[in-house]
Amino acid sequence: MFGRKSSETALMKTTVVVGITLVALLATACTDHEAEARKAKAEAEAKARAAAAQKEMQALPKAFQSRDFFKKNEPEKKPEPSTEQPKSKS
Repeated sequence: MFGRKSSETALMKTTVVVGITLVALLATACTDHEAEARKAKAEAEAKARAAAAQKEMQALPKAFQSRDFFKKNEPEKKPEPSTEQPKSKS
């Protein structure tokens, strides 16, 4: 084959195939770690949002209390005037 031995071409093909395989494995291994990190970060953020939502839901009933619809509306009682007259200073 144009001055090269078949063993040399087989060695070149083998090294090329091994090299491409190693590069592909390295590239896929790096992306898996990044995906795991993103997944862990997303889970932590979701837990934080859930905790904040739960805390807010516990605070809402205290802030917004609905009135009792079955309660009878009665006029407000006015304070009765005192029967004692204030002592005047002499």
